[in-house]
Amino acid sequence: MILLEIQLPYSGFGAEQNSISRELSSGISVRHSLPVASDGMFLSSENGHEIWDKTVKTVAADWPVIKTVSPDFDSVPPRAGKIESAWVEVPHATAPGDMMNGFDAPWPHWPQQRQRVVVQVLPAANGAWVDAVVETQPLAANDVSLMPDRVVLTGGWETDLQGRSSVDATVDLAQRMEFESDPVYALPTPPEIISSHKTRRLPWEESKFPRLSRTGRKIFQDYKNFYSCENLACVTAAFGAGALMANTGFDTTMQNAWQAGITGSQTGDFFSATKDIGDGIYLLPAAGIAAAAGVALEGVPVGDALGGWGSRSLRIFLVGGPPVYVLQLATGASRPSNHGSINTESPAGSDWKFFQDNNGVSGHSFMGAIPFLAAADMVEHPLAKGTLYVCSTFVGFSRINDDAHYSSQAFLGWYLAWASSLAVSDTEHHFAGYEVRVVPVPIGDQGGLGVQASW
Repeated sequence: MILLEIQLPYSGFGAEQNSISRELSSGISVRHSLPVASDGMFLSSENGHEIWDKTVKTVAADWPVIKTVSPDFDSVPPRAGKIESAWVEVPHATAPGDMMNGFDAPWPHWPQQRQRVVVQVLPAANGAWVDAVVETQPLAANDVSLMPDRVVLTGGWETDLQGRSSVDATVDLAQRMEFESDPVYALPTPPEIISSHKTRRLPWEESKFPRLSRTGRKIFQDYKNFYSCENLACVTAAFGAGALMANTGFDTTMQNAWQAGITGSQTGDFFSATKDIGDGIYLLPAAGIAAAAGVALEGVPVGDALGGWGSRSLRIFLVGGPPVYVLQLATGASRPSNHGSINTESPAGSDWKFFQDNNGVSGHSFMGAIPFLAAADMVEHPLAKGTLYVCSTFVGFSRINDDAHYSSQAFLGWYLAWASSLAVSDTEHHFAGYEVRVVPVPIGDQGGLGVQASW
C-alpha cells in the first residue's frame, strides 16, 4: 500500500510539540531514544505486554515494520520499547491546491518524498504511554531549502478509520487499537510557554544586592495583594460580621457562656497556657532568627524551610500589623474585664464607640495566629495544613478564656492574620511563576478540555 502525505510546516501539530518529536526531528538520534518519557497517550491495562503486542500488530497492519525493541517492564526506571517501520517512498506527491479542491493530480514542482513511522511505548503503572510520530523526508534536491537529509514531522497516516481521521499520528493509532478504556492524552505544551516558565528571570537577579532587592519586592507585592480590591472586599465583609457580633448581644452572651462553662476547666487551662505564643517579644525574635538562618543556609533543605517560615512570619506581621493597630483605636471597644472605658462616661463593653478605647481587635490573637498560618502555607498534606489552621485559633480562645477580649475582638485579630497570610502566599506564587493553561484534548473519537497548573 502506498501511503500519501502532504508535507506540512514543522510547527503545525501537537505531535511535534513534545520532547520525543523534537528528538526525532533531527533524523540522527532515533537509535539513542531509549529511555525517553513519552508525552503521547496513556493506555490502561493490567498487562503491559498486551499493550505492546497490540501496538506492534496495529502498526504492522499499515507499515512494513523492520525493527522492534521490546520495553523492559521490570527495570527501574522502566525502559521504553520502540517500533520502527521501513521508509516508504511516495512516488508522486500532490499539489496542495489540488488536494484542497479534491483532485489527486501529481504536481511536478512538489518534491518526491518518503515516509516512516516511529512508535515508542513506555511502561507505566497500570498501563503504558504510547507515542507515534510519522516522519516525512524529501528525496528531490531541486529545492535548496529542502535538504535530502532533513526529516520533517507530519501528522497521522491516511487509513480507513470509519470516518474518523486526525492529523495526529498518536490519535490515529489510538483509534485503530480500539482499547476498551478511553486513552488519556498528555497536554500539548507550546514551546513558548515552556521557555517563559523555565527561563523567566526574576526581577531582583539584576540587582547589585539581590537578597535585599528580593525582600523589598516581595514586601511591596505583599501590600499590593493585601490592599487589592478583592481582598479589601473580604476584609470589609469580615468587619461587618465583627460589627454585628460587637454591637448586638452576641459578644456578651458568648462571654458569659464561656466563663461559666469552660474557664477553670482543663480545656480553659490549656487555652490560657497558649497565650504567650501571641506575645511579640517572643515571636518576632524567633522569626528573625529563622529568617537569618535561611539566608546563611540557603540551598540546604533545613535552612530553606526555616528561612521560608521566618520570612513569611515577619512579612505577615508587616502587612497586618498597621491595620490591626489602626482598627484597635478606630473601633473604640473595651475589654470584658474593664470596669470602665477610657472615656469614663461610657460603660465598658464590646460596643464600638469610635476612638474611645483601643481593644476592638485582639493583638494577641493576631500575633498568635501568625506562626501557624505561615507554616500552613508551606505544607501540602491536608491533615497537617488543617491541624496548623486549628492551632492558629488557640491564642484567640485564650483571650476569651482569660476575660481579656470578646469573641468579636479575637475573631477580627485572627482574620487579619489570615488575610495577611493569603497576601504573602499570593506573592510566593507570583514570583514562583504560577501558570494555568486550558487546552483542547482529544479523548477517543471525542474532544474535551485539559487544565494544567504549574508553579
